[in-house]
Amino acid sequence: MKYLFIICVIFLGCTDNRPLDSDDFEVSPRFEVNLFQIQYPTQLINVGYDSIPSPNTIRQFVNTDFLNEQFNADYLKSLEFKFLAENSINTPQTFNFTFFDADGLVTFRITHSIAGGNESSPQTERVANLYTTQSDIEKITNSVELEVLFSQPSQGSNNGIMNLECVIEAGYLYTRE
Repeated sequence: MKYLFIICVIFLGCTDNRPLDSDDFEVSPRFEVNLFQIQYPTQLINVGYDSIPSPNTIRQFVNTDFLNEQFNADYLKSLEFKFLAENSINTPQTFNFTFFDADGLVTFRITHSIAGGNESSPQTERVANLYTTQSDIEKITNSVELEVLFSQPSQGSNNGIMNLECVIEAGYLYTRE
């Protein structure tokens, strides 16, 4: 009974009788989506996939059509791409994110290079790209496919591994006018 009394006192002490003014209503939620995650060893990047004519590259495709929603067009105010990379390969690894629209035209690019490391001391980097202009957001959200291309300048001589994770954080703003 004592605990019930304490809870009631706290609840009643933390509220007041202020009316909710719906004219000044604003909600700004943020959502995160894990867009891409890969891990590849030196042997894979040194030879590349058979379908790619250039050596020392790996190519992956991601469907991004989920970004092309009307809710995003109306309320999306920011997109942030957060990359976490760990490279124990002794050469720098470069990744290019190329967005394509439904007609196969390039709409947007993001490129980063991760310095080489080694197995006992991998190079770890956190990189974030924040886009807040309506033009950039529309280019990304109007895309339906993402090509992720990894490359290195030459063959590595160790047995390291590259890990990359990409998370998109979407910031929305809903106001009632």
